[in-house]
Amino acid sequence: MTDDRADDRADDRADGLVTRLVDLYRRTTMVGWDFAVLAGATTSDDPPWDFEADCLASMQHAGRGTVVDLGTGGGERLSALLDRLPTGSGATVVATEGWAPNEPVARERLAPYGVPVLAYDAEADPRMPFADGSVDVLMARHEAYDAAEVARVLAPGGAFLTQQVDGRDAFELRDAFGAQPLYPHVRLDRARPDLERSGLTVDAADEWRGRLRFADVEAVVTYLALTPWTVPGFDVATQVERLVELHGSGPVDVTQVRFRCTARKP
Repeated sequence: MTDDRADDRADDRADGLVTRLVDLYRRTTMVGWDFAVLAGATTSDDPPWDFEADCLASMQHAGRGTVVDLGTGGGERLSALLDRLPTGSGATVVATEGWAPNEPVARERLAPYGVPVLAYDAEADPRMPFADGSVDVLMARHEAYDAAEVARVLAPGGAFLTQQVDGRDAFELRDAFGAQPLYPHVRLDRARPDLERSGLTVDAADEWRGRLRFADVEAVVTYLALTPWTVPGFDVATQVERLVELHGSGPVDVTQVRFRCTARKP
């Protein structure tokens, strides 16, 4: 009888956990590109390069040219870069965003800087809304792009800077929940030759792996709600057993995989 009561209590705790996780997953949505809800619940390593510093240097070098930020999210990153530009910078800055819910968020944040936000999704239609040879600096942080289009829109001497989440990123989560990667082709060993075949000169190409630690299973579920592409088809209700196992295992570590390329048009 004692064992039965203990089992009942364990079942009650598991049911309570699942109820919390279902509710957490349902009410967690991404607004812009903001992971603040995970503050304190995750710790992560950082790549050895400073992508933001590289972008800022290129923006400064652009002078009165045109700078484009592909996939600006909610404009958080671009506004931070603009705040760091020296007063009087004469560059024309344009942003694009392909996810409709983010567009009004980005427009509101970037309006004070006079930056227009154009609707553009490279996965839906690769052709960028820019004329041939019209862009001096093109930035794509964690955003899809078409290498031939990058080469088309860049002006001679123009710079392309990208940092990407490798398709193998956080593979441990897909293994845990029985999912396949959504973007297995996103890898440095494909990105670099694509850019070179498009006529660009690659000046830097680096790949990096580091650790991302989730404090608990709640943090994992929050992350998967914010980034549903990480584990395609994930659903709390169908992963009860695995989630309960993770709950009892303490912190959850996964592997971050990032790469960057910096290229220019001769």
